[in-house]
Amino acid sequence: MKISVAVLSCLLLCGCFTRSQVISRGSFDNVQMGSPVADFEKQVGSPYKVRKFPDGSLDYEYIERIFMGEEVIEENHYYLRIKNGRIVAKRMNQEIPPAYDLIYEADPNNTDLQ
Repeated sequence: MKISVAVLSCLLLCGCFTRSQVISRGSFDNVQMGSPVADFEKQVGSPYKVRKFPDGSLDYEYIERIFMGEEVIEENHYYLRIKNGRIVAKRMNQEIPPAYDLIYEADPNNTDLQ
C-alpha cells in the first residue's frame, strides 16, 4: 500500500513539471495579420505583459530567452497589437545583455574608470 501511494504521488508531481508553451521566432514569424488572438494564445500561451491603449487596442508582449549554459545570451521581445480580438500588427525587439556582470564588474567600455 505504501508503494502505491508513493508511486501515485510521484506521478502527480511529475505532471506539475511539464514545460509550458513557449514562443519562438518561428511561431512569431508565422503570425498572420487579422487572425484571432485566441488561436495564437492556444499555440504559445499567455503573454508576459498586456498594455492597454486609449483607443481600446492592446499590446501583448512575449519574451523568448536564449541561454548558453546558465547565462542568457539573447532576449527576444515579441509584441502583438490586438484590436477587436484580432492581431493587427506585430514587431520584435532583440536585446543582448552586456558581456560583463553589471553588479560586480566595472563597465570595460567606460574610460573614466581607467
